[in-house]
Amino acid sequence: MFQIPRKKKQENKFCCDHEPLLHIELDHLVLDELHLLLRILDVLVENLVKDALKWDQNENWDKRKSQHKNEHLNNLQATIRSCGVSFDIWEKTNADGKGSGQYDFTSLLGSDKKKLLNELPTKLNGIIQPDTVEVVKTIWEKFGEIFSTVTCRNPSTEMINDYFKKAKE
Repeated sequence: MFQIPRKKKQENKFCCDHEPLLHIELDHLVLDELHLLLRILDVLVENLVKDALKWDQNENWDKRKSQHKNEHLNNLQATIRSCGVSFDIWEKTNADGKGSGQYDFTSLLGSDKKKLLNELPTKLNGIIQPDTVEVVKTIWEKFGEIFSTVTCRNPSTEMINDYFKKAKE
């Protein structure tokens, strides 16, 4: 039997709001690689979009609204499209039809996400902020390595041990 910490001001939450109904040992689970890919890449792409938006906002804060540019957002969109993926980013509108300041982007299919995972990390230089580009590239590359191990039909013992090391990083 194992203990799940109770929720205390976001401490030790572990993405659990309630104690599970069934206690299943981890060695009895089968990892769903498709949903792993879909969920994690949704978060990674969303972080790229948010980063580009923040960078554009920082550069536009002292300019008139008519002079605002979404240069970094447009560069990110073009870079993702250069990977062979159809991708758009748009500002959501309010009920009155005006921009809300909130953005949304194309929801990608599994095959498109695999393309991004393989091709995008090498294209991120100059697309995201220079002070975070190396960390972001590393996250994308390490997740790509983990995903390739998870999807390998016959992983070696060395690959499995390496997987657990990388998953903890």
